[in-house]
Amino acid sequence: MCEDYALWYHWCMKILSITAQKPHSTGSGTYLTELVRAFDRMGHKQAVVCGIYPDDEVSFPEGTGCYPVFFTEKHEADLLTAPCKAAGPRFDSLPFPIVGMSDIMPYESTRYRDLTPEMISQFEDAFMAAVKRAVEDLDPDIIICHHLFLLAALVRKHFPERCVIGISHGTDLRQMVNCDNLRELVRPQIAKLDMALALHEEQRVQIMELFGLDESKVAVIGSGYNDGLFNTEGRVERKPGDPVRICYAGKISRPKGVPEMLKALAAIVGDNSVPPFELTMAGGCQDDVLKDSLAELPDYVTWLGQIPQPSLAELLRRTDIFVLPSYFEGLPLVLIEAMASGAVPVSTDLPGVRPWISANVGRPNVIYADMPEMKSIDEPTDAGRDAFTIALSAVLKNAILGFESGVLPGVLPDTSAITWDGVARRLVSLAASDL
Repeated sequence: MCEDYALWYHWCMKILSITAQKPHSTGSGTYLTELVRAFDRMGHKQAVVCGIYPDDEVSFPEGTGCYPVFFTEKHEADLLTAPCKAAGPRFDSLPFPIVGMSDIMPYESTRYRDLTPEMISQFEDAFMAAVKRAVEDLDPDIIICHHLFLLAALVRKHFPERCVIGISHGTDLRQMVNCDNLRELVRPQIAKLDMALALHEEQRVQIMELFGLDESKVAVIGSGYNDGLFNTEGRVERKPGDPVRICYAGKISRPKGVPEMLKALAAIVGDNSVPPFELTMAGGCQDDVLKDSLAELPDYVTWLGQIPQPSLAELLRRTDIFVLPSYFEGLPLVLIEAMASGAVPVSTDLPGVRPWISANVGRPNVIYADMPEMKSIDEPTDAGRDAFTIALSAVLKNAILGFESGVLPGVLPDTSAITWDGVARRLVSLAASDL
């Protein structure tokens, strides 16, 4: 297969991908998994190091080595029977939940800021044992670390002779701001990476400022989507007179703006000028206060819990308006997935996102709500939160009216330039030029 991509790289590479988190959950996990699949289609030989729970199911293309580090202590018998489809060697488990790059993950997790020196040492020992074994088995040409944070820093420290590339997903940069306990351990090693990749230009500038990387070592890689999964094939269009179908997919958390989205819709549900609508939410919730409120949702709201990607694709093909009211994101894949599936996205005007979408999507149809006044990187002021709720309510009302009048959805955007195969080819081309 290498011959088919001769213009993009010089040989079939051996690629080791690394994440401290679950590889099939959250946006960064999807990013890693889809890149692994794209690299496989290109004919590269691969392995993956990842952090999972013993009862998690991990699935990568056949022939991809998997080196899982298990979080939470389990009996050895449990580790041997864990349903890891691409199972490789087993390593000592860590006696605490998975360390999440977001403070609130869709599954049980530990915050990086709460890691003690002993926990950091345990983390380093377990992951470096897995990476060492993967490097010995694969002898990779490049190591790709997802997130410019603790694990990437440790890989750079322990494997100085290897080509190590780090991909930022945005949340890692927030951790650099928030984690006094890790900043000085992480910064000097990230500065030594062979290359750091950003999702968009604004993030690229932030990476250079945070880590002191030369601009020649930081490039924009962008993001992609699975066009075989997220498309309009089999789309179910809304029938006249039926409720306008609104969808939210992502973590059910306050930094994602979920409470304000619910308040914004509640403010217009009784407005006689607004046609009937329904909201479907998909995503895990680890916020106990929000979880209690989910038990008392109004009749027009349905919470599905966390769903797999094929189910999300099916949901988006039955959606008119997709809402992303988040206060902080790297480059949200779900906006691309929603557009490709025929839904019209309504999103917070997140830094760097609008320019990237405008440059990479033909005829983008995202409707933006202004960012609120913020008191921290992912938390609005009280006044900003109230103003955002009012603004989002107005934007959603206009979008609902647009569907009722037939003005929306309009012409389908062209997302063909941002498939995962395209992202994988760009990454390999950048890596080959650095070797």
